[in-house]
Formats: sequence, structure tokens, C-alpha cells
Amino acid sequence: MVLIVIGCNKIRILPERHTIGYFKADMNGSEWNKTYKNAFQTVESEIVPPSAAFPCSQDRLEVFTELYSTEGYLRQKLHLMKIPESPGKSKIVSNTDFRCDEKDPVYAILYIMTQDGDVLGDMYGPAEGFDNYLNIEMYNSATGEIKGTFQMTMVKTRNGGEPVLPDTLRFTNGRFHTRFVQD
Repeated sequence: MVLIVIGCNKIRILPERHTIGYFKADMNGSEWNKTYKNAFQTVESEIVPPSAAFPCSQDRLEVFTELYSTEGYLRQKLHLMKIPESPGKSKIVSNTDFRCDEKDPVYAILYIMTQDGDVLGDMYGPAEGFDNYLNIEMYNSATGEIKGTFQMTMVKTRNGGEPVLPDTLRFTNGRFHTRFVQD
């Protein structure tokens, strides 16, 4: 963790993760990445190997972003998983039971975090019957750079306490450009 002291004895805790690029969208008509005033957002992508929690047979490309409150607490985490490594449009579907079917298109999940950013609150997944898609405009495997657009309608799949957001979230005008850090 990195600590930054900001006047009046306030301490702000910044995440350890690197932010590379941008991830923007409108959610229910407002700028999603500006949900929390005077806060910040991280953006990353990575190649993730198979695991017991997500048993794909091959490595998968993920793009994810986190929104933090003014106080530095993690509040929302949006993941796009199983992203194709070639340009084109793919359907986004739900995956809340941590399974992996190689025939499925892109998975998405939104986590709402509560308290000090370490307690899982509500969860959202893509709603069926909507035009939920991810369009990869560019992917460069040599540099790890990826750029794309998306839209999706998400519905609450898990109640995690006091509701923070409505039961249905409509993400439109979604766009991102990031790259993963290669060792």
C-alpha cells in the first residue's frame, strides 16, 4: 500500500495495483467511473492461468477496473473475463457460479464492496435477453495492449446487505484501452 497525506490530518490509502489506460461507461445515464466524487479508479488487464475457482482449460485474458471512494475504500470491481485475443464482437454472459465452459463467450461480473472495502456486498451479472456485447477493436499480444467497446445490462444476482445500487444497471457507451504488464 502507498499512503498519501492530504492536509487536515487525513490519510488516503491508494491501491497497490498499477493503473494503465482508461475504462469508462455510462451507468443508468451517468458517468459510471465518476460514481464517487473526488475518488479514483484503477484499470488493468492480465493473462490469467486456470485455477480451481475458474477452471478454464487455457489461460484467459481479463480486463478489470476498480472504483474507490473518496476515503480510499474499494467500492466496485468490474471484471470482463475470457476476452478473445482477436478483433470482433462477442456476446457477454453471466458467470456467477465460477465455472468455465470453453464454448461460452465473454463473462462479466460486478462486485459491490462494503465497509472498509474488504466485505463483499451485492453482486451483478449480465441479464439475459439484452444486447450485451464486448467489441475488441485492437489486441497486440506482443505489447499486451487491448482496446475495445462494450454495453451490457446487469441485474443483481446476490444481495449483500444494504442496497447501494438499483437492482438493474444499464452500462452504455463503454470503452477501454489498457495493457497488461509483462514480466
